[in-house]
Amino acid sequence: MAVDYSEVLDFLEKLNKSEIVIQILIIIFAILGNTMVLVATWRERSLHEPNKYFVACLAVADLLVGMIFAPLRLYQLVNIENGGTTSIYFCRFYFWIDNFLQTASIYILTFISFDRYLKISKPLQYKSRMTTSTLLKIIFIIWLITATVATLAMFPYADSPSIYAGAQCIFMNRIFHTIGAVSAFFLPTTIMLVMYTLIFLVVHKRQKMLRNGALGETSNNPNQRSALLRNLKVIRMLLVVVGVFIVCWGPFFVWLMIFYYQKKETFWLSLTYCYEHSCNNMVYFAMVLWQLVTILP
Repeated sequence: MAVDYSEVLDFLEKLNKSEIVIQILIIIFAILGNTMVLVATWRERSLHEPNKYFVACLAVADLLVGMIFAPLRLYQLVNIENGGTTSIYFCRFYFWIDNFLQTASIYILTFISFDRYLKISKPLQYKSRMTTSTLLKIIFIIWLITATVATLAMFPYADSPSIYAGAQCIFMNRIFHTIGAVSAFFLPTTIMLVMYTLIFLVVHKRQKMLRNGALGETSNNPNQRSALLRNLKVIRMLLVVVGVFIVCWGPFFVWLMIFYYQKKETFWLSLTYCYEHSCNNMVYFAMVLWQLVTILP
C-alpha cells in the first residue's frame, strides 16, 4: 500500500509543535520535581537509608534530563520548525547525553527491582549485604558502564558515519542499536518482570502468614503491618513506572529491529524517532512521580 507522505508530514509537523510545549513542561517538571526529591533525601534523616541512594541517583539522572537533554531536544525542535540545520558536533553530544541518561535510568530501575526483592524476601541478609558502601560502588559501576556505552555511540562503525546531522539529528547503526535493544530493554525488562513476579509471590505469602498469625506472637504488631503496607505502596507505584516503561519503549525497540532487519522504508525512521521522544516524556513523568511517592511517609 502506498504511503501518503503529505498526510504523514502534516502529522509530524503537528507532533513537532506539540512536543515543543511538552519539552518546556518536562524541563520545569523535571527540575522542580527532582530537586524536591534530592532536597528531601538530603534533609530527612528517615530517608538516609542505603536503598534511598538509588532514588537519589535516579533523581540526578532525571534532573540532568531537565537541565541538559530536554533543552537540547527543545533547541532541535525549534530548529526543525525554523528550517535550520544542526552541526555534527551538536548531534554527537546530543546522542551521548541521550544514551547516557536513558541507559543509566533503565539500569537503576532494574537494580531497584532486585533491591526490593532482597529487602522483602531476605530482610536480615539485606541489612548486612546492602550497605551504603556496597550501594555506592554499584551506582558508580552503573554510571561507568552507561558512560562507556554512550561514548561508543559517538564513533562511526564499519565506514558508516552512524550519526547524521541535518534538520534533526539521526542515529543509524544496526550493530549498536541491536546491542542496545538487548542490553537496555529486552534483558532489563525480563529481569524486572522476573523480580516483580517473585516479589508478588513473597508479599502474597507474607500477607497470608500475617492473617494466620504464622509469624509468631508479634504477627499482629501494627509496625509489621504498616511496614508491609509502605513496601506495597512503593512497589505498586514502581510497577506503574515499569509498566509505562514497557508500553512506551517496547513498540519502539520492536519497530527499530524490524526497520533494520526487514529493510522497511527509511522515511518511517523519522516517525519512529518522534514516537521515541514522545514516550520519553511519559517515562520521565512516571519516574518523577514514583520518586516523590517513595520519599513520602
